[in-house]
Amino acid sequence: MTHIESMMLAVCFGAVVGTLIGNLFAIIKFAIDERKEKKRLRRDNGEKQ
Repeated sequence: MTHIESMMLAVCFGAVVGTLIGNLFAIIKFAIDERKEKKRLRRDNGEKQ
């Protein structure tokens, strides 16, 4: 494999791994936000009753 091919492979692999890690963090963040929102809504509904 030439130097250029090796560099292209490293760049593509790095981009894919970076995207994967970013997506995992986003999924976790949105799951936490969703849980907090549901908990807040349950608490607000309990206070109104």
